[in-house]
Amino acid sequence: MTDAAKKGNTMRTRILALVAAAVASVPVLAATASAAPADLNAPYARAAAKVGGDGTLLAAKNVSSAERLAGRPAGYYCVAVSDPTIDLRDAAVVATVNNNRSMITAIPNSNCNGKTRTITVVTANYHNDPADVPFTVAVL
Repeated sequence: MTDAAKKGNTMRTRILALVAAAVASVPVLAATASAAPADLNAPYARAAAKVGGDGTLLAAKNVSSAERLAGRPAGYYCVAVSDPTIDLRDAAVVATVNNNRSMITAIPNSNCNGKTRTITVVTANYHNDPADVPFTVAVL
């Protein structure tokens, strides 16, 4: 075998090893994406959530779930408070978008698809068109 052929075989072996390593790492990366939400540092809030534009619950304090409402226009979310001692009827609820070119409305004690103790969050872009936008909501 010539030196050029040996170098070609060595290069192919290295490429195959890199491809195999990349393919093997895909399940590990996918598992990481579905991990539980992080704890949200909100010492003065009774409940709080940081939610991605797709409805993913990124971080939480006394919040059991967040979801983008299926069958609704863009920008409709449901955030479920897990602490049964929090009465949303008398709570101050504050919400903010995680970028500066959008608008947000939070409706406490709503009924999101049959769930109780929830907050409906509606987001819109700068032109007031419904849009999926990341946000943070807190129950004070």
